[in-house]
Parts: sequence; structure tokens; C-alpha cells
Amino acid sequence: MLLSLHAAVVADPDDVGHRLWLLVHFGFFLLWQPFFATERELDPLAVVALVGVVVAMVWFASGWMIVMWIVTLMGIFGGRVFTLQAANRSRFYLVAFAYLTTLLLLWVVPAFILGEQEVPNNVALFAKQILPLGLLPLVVLAFPPEEGATQVFDFFYAVLVFQLGVVLVLGSIVMMRYVDNDYVESVITTVLAFGGVLLLFAILWNPRHGFSGLRTYLSSYLMSVGMPFELWMRRVAERAQTEGDPRRFLEESLLEIGAFPWMRGGSWRSPDGEGSFGREGGHATRFFYRELEIVFHTDIRLSPALFLHMRLLAQVVGEFYEGKRRETALRQNSYLQAVHETGARLTHDMKNLMQSLLTLTSMAPREPAEGYDGLLQRQLPLLTRRLQATLEKLRSPEVAARELTVKASDWWTNVERRLAGAGITLYGRVEHDQFVPSTLFDGFVENALENARAKREREPHIGISVDFVCAAAEVKIVVCDTGSPMPPEIAARLFEVPVERGNGMGIGLYHVAKHADQAGYRTSLASNEAGRVCFVLERVPGKSAAG
Repeated sequence: MLLSLHAAVVADPDDVGHRLWLLVHFGFFLLWQPFFATERELDPLAVVALVGVVVAMVWFASGWMIVMWIVTLMGIFGGRVFTLQAANRSRFYLVAFAYLTTLLLLWVVPAFILGEQEVPNNVALFAKQILPLGLLPLVVLAFPPEEGATQVFDFFYAVLVFQLGVVLVLGSIVMMRYVDNDYVESVITTVLAFGGVLLLFAILWNPRHGFSGLRTYLSSYLMSVGMPFELWMRRVAERAQTEGDPRRFLEESLLEIGAFPWMRGGSWRSPDGEGSFGREGGHATRFFYRELEIVFHTDIRLSPALFLHMRLLAQVVGEFYEGKRRETALRQNSYLQAVHETGARLTHDMKNLMQSLLTLTSMAPREPAEGYDGLLQRQLPLLTRRLQATLEKLRSPEVAARELTVKASDWWTNVERRLAGAGITLYGRVEHDQFVPSTLFDGFVENALENARAKREREPHIGISVDFVCAAAEVKIVVCDTGSPMPPEIAARLFEVPVERGNGMGIGLYHVAKHADQAGYRTSLASNEAGRVCFVLERVPGKSAAG
């Protein structure tokens, strides 16, 4: 490619050989070009456009067109030199770059641009006959096959080298016109001046002693993209120290990002839920960090530097968020461990007490009775079965005990007797009398009523209701009260983690939810508004009750 270019520029511009060699040169360039794979198939439109450009450049070849083409080649070689780390490949492109620079300054510019000035004979002889010998090292510095296939190109460095070549050409011409000197001397003066400026810039870029250098300021600007990145990081770190809830920390941190000038808004999704900030629209960019997904909507398309910066922000938020989740999990594990250790200390005494109660209930009389004695007589068998199930759990806590099941009508009748006169509205509808897990149902009703009764102590005039529906396709218990709603931060974690309260361990509904999941049921807070707070236990569609 370079030899055909050399043959084209040393030939007479009016000779047909000049254009033929240019055509050969463009053909070799298309085979070498580092932008697209050579085996890639071109569509007809691209072929027509390519042929048109080549024909136009060959037919209308002029001095300035050839100069700009050589400067473009210098930019391409320069972009390869600064990005490749292998020593042999850098030397390879440096040799080609030096050849193009010398050819441009010593022959192309004076011969094609300054036609009125005769090129010195020694310079012409050097450019035509000796300069091509400078390409011989390219044979020695040839690529290994596995490295030659790698296509690496840096557009930023290529533009800088292109501009440097243009400034060298124009600077040499201006210097010659300004001092009325010989062109070769002007080129030498221009190159030495540029070399001195670049040497001074290199010293200021990375000085040995003293201040940190220009590269530190440039790196700081690229890292911040012109915005107070350090201030944002400080605010996020402060929130990480003061905010313990992972969801609230994530929302507040993303609101800080949403204040950036080019941000429209965004959305996020994680195991804790999902949310959004700002407004959607514009250009959407998606980032993932473990189980966290963040989508940023910007007014402009993110440049490569800004994209890396936004990815760094997303990673910082994701890392802090994962740390908060781990802290929450450790805190919950510590809480459950404390509950377990407390229960373990009382297990032996509870087992002895339950064995005594079991003995008493097994000796209860079997004759029918009325009134309070009749109620005790009807409830003692159920209490006996529940005590037996509890004793089995205490003896082998690692083995899941068999669920105690009763008919739905019997269970609801017992609930009505147990809660009669307690100021609770009861409504039951048993359309399909099937077996239901009585232990789970009792635990849910007792824990939900416990919360309602505690609220009634603070709000004496509220009403409490228990609704039970048992049909072929639906089994559901709803416990409601007309009091004030639960705080949002507690409602969001209900049934998922133990909720500590001042009047208990806060673990009842948590265990009920775990028990319900094992039995094919689910618990939820169906309504949480003033005047209607409802807890629901219902069977999951497609699952049968545990038996």
C-alpha cells in the first residue's frame, strides 16, 4: 500500500501512471483498512458508494486532496501506535508513520502545493529513491499471524495526529511566507518548534517533582465529567451511615442522581420491590449490579465517557445497597438466634408443663354437660391434640410435624364458641365442608386478633371482625379492624421479617407466614387504610390444604 502510494506521488501528475498507481494504492488500502473485517460481505449500495468515492478521488486528484489523504493515513497509523501495547507492533506503525511524515513534508507539499518553488535536487533524490528504503524494516517487523487479525483503533488519538499533521503542513508554509526563507529550512524550524512545545507539554504532563501535573487535572475532569462527583459520593456515604433500611437508602441515592442536569428520571427493580424517580422519556440506559436493575432516562445519548461514569455511579449505589441488605439479613439472623436461644432455655420446662396439661386433659370426664363445664368438655379434646402436636415439635424440632386437620364447619363452630361475648363480629360461610389445617388457622386468627386487641386498648371504639369462607375453589380467613393504619415501613416488612414491637417479640405473624407457605396458603395485608385494616389468610390456587 505504501509503495504504491510512493509510486503515485513521485510520478508526473499529468501522466496516466499517476492515477493508475493511486487506484492500485486505494485497492491495497481497502485490503488493509483496520475498521472492518476483510471477509465481511458488502451490500450493493455500499459497493456503489465506495466505487464512486474512489473514482472521484482518482479522477479529480489534486495537490491538496493528496495532502489530506496522506494526513488521514498518518492519523490512522497514529491511532494504531498509541493503542497497541505490543512492542513489535508499535515499532511497525512508527516506521510507517515516520515514512509518511517525511514523504509529506519533503516531497508532497513542495511538489504538489508549492509548485512555483523548485525542490532541491538532493531533497528530490532522497524523497524519490532513498526514502522507500525506509520501509524495509516493515519486512523484519511483520506481525505474528495471531496478532495481525486483531483490529484496534483509537479515534481520539487519530484525530489528534491528523490535526498535528495539518498544523505541521500549514505551519511550514506560513513560516516560509513569513520569514521569506527556503521551504526545507522552514520545515526544519517548524518541526523543531513543535518538538520543543511537545517536550515542554510532556514535562508539565508528568513532572518528576513538584505539583502533580496536567494529567491529574485532566483525569479529575474526566472522572467527574464536569460535575461535583466528590460531593455526591460524600452525601451517599453519609446516607449509608445514617439510613438502615435498604429500600429507603436506594430511593434517596437515586434521587441525588436524578438531580444531575442531563437526567430526566429513572426506575429500579430489586428483591425489595421496584420504584421510579423523575419522569421517563429520552434515551434509556440500563445497568445491572447483582440483583439490582437500574434504568436511567437522559435528555441526551450518553457518550462513552459519560456512560462509564454513570455505570460507576450505578455500581457505587449497588454496592452500598447490597451492603445494607447484608446488614439487614445479619440483624434478622441475630434476632432469630436470640429468639431461638431464649426458646431453647424454656423448652424443657414447657415440655414438662405440657405433659402435665396433657395428663389432666386426658382424664377429663366423657359424660355430656352444659354451660361452662360443657364448653370445657368440648374444647379439651382439641386442646389435647394441639398439645400432642406441640410436644412432637419440642421433641424433634428439625422434623416437620404432621398438620392437625379438622372439618371446616367444626373449626368455625369452635371459633364462634371461643370468641362469643368478646365484642368481635363473626361471619362464616361453609359451602364445601373440607378438612382445613386447624393449627395454622388458629395461629393466624390468634395473632391477628392480638394485634387488633392491642390497637383497641389505644382506640377503644374500633370494631373487630372475623370472616371465614370455605368453598370448593376458595378458602379464606379475613380479620379486620376499623382503627388506624399500620406505618408503611412496618407494613412493607410484615410477614417477611420479624417486626419488633414494644409489647412482644414481633415474631408471631412471621412464623404464621412461614407455616402458611408450607401448608399451601399465603398471608397478606389486604387493606391498610384508616377505618379498614385487614389481614388475610387464603389458600394458594392449585394447592390443596395440608393433610
